[in-house]
Amino acid sequence: MRRRDLFTACMGTMSLAAGSGCSLRKPSPRQKLTLSASKQLSMSSLYLAQEWGYFRDAGFDVELLPGTNPLQSTAAMAGGKLDILFTGITISFLNAVLKGAPLKIVAGREIASPSCGNISVIYGLRRTFPRGLTDLRQLKGKRVVTGPSIGFSQFTLDAHLASVGLSIDDVTPVTLSSSQSVAALIGGSVDALVLNNDLDRDLASMSSQVVRTQNLAHIYPNFQVSHIFFGQTLLTAHVDIGARFLAAYLRGAREFARGKTPRFMENCARTNRLDVKRVTDACRGTFTLNGEVDMQSLRPFAEWAARRKYTARLADVSQLVDLRFLGRARAS
Repeated sequence: MRRRDLFTACMGTMSLAAGSGCSLRKPSPRQKLTLSASKQLSMSSLYLAQEWGYFRDAGFDVELLPGTNPLQSTAAMAGGKLDILFTGITISFLNAVLKGAPLKIVAGREIASPSCGNISVIYGLRRTFPRGLTDLRQLKGKRVVTGPSIGFSQFTLDAHLASVGLSIDDVTPVTLSSSQSVAALIGGSVDALVLNNDLDRDLASMSSQVVRTQNLAHIYPNFQVSHIFFGQTLLTAHVDIGARFLAAYLRGAREFARGKTPRFMENCARTNRLDVKRVTDACRGTFTLNGEVDMQSLRPFAEWAARRKYTARLADVSQLVDLRFLGRARAS
């Protein structure tokens, strides 16, 4: 579905300073944007911006759609059926850009923090690894869940293994959905799993049964693991429109980092039978609050995908990003 007629030039002067929020002359009626994101706790800053009306204040009606698999989301964006995607970098995105699809990373969103978070931690059964998982060489010959499809979990598993001289060929990767992976681990049908959905699995409360490695920041400090993607409709619209959206989201990210909590976060904790206070009090220092895209974080994934022949050739990371919108939002 193409909505190019909705994206007419913004005639107002932008005023997007952090202290005053999103203040500008907005078109009427509000423009509709479709955004896909998973319903995970790591998306709480997005849901805060939605709940507290920051997108509405910026002149948008944002329809939040549940996340689908990377191939479907990429195809929807390339075809103009989806405007914005919140996710990590994927194989399907790299291949789409290499084929000339109108898709770009426009802002950075989340990092693997050295001080908090569980991004790309490998969890194992304590009975399988009675001495813990400080020595990753113990993974050799083990069955390790790497998610439902080839992507970031396999990349991070490769990085962990390479740090001790092993490779993916030294383990048996297992593809399972997130909902199946923890049950498989506790049931003993797999030996370990790579966790990329920070806080979404309450494995910390099962410390008597599991052990864990350090997160990805041990290998790549402050590695940027999640981004904001724009599709064709926003990329070809007036730059002020995408800038207004980013400014509204970043306002929500800053408020979330300061301690403001969306209802989504509390409801997500209850739905997953997690302790609400523990979840809402957890460290929030994993977000990129100025939206800056770390190009150095894109290169290892692109190189890994080319080396594994998941892409036809090495993607030039400069082709993956469009910083016009972020530059306008931050300069105004």
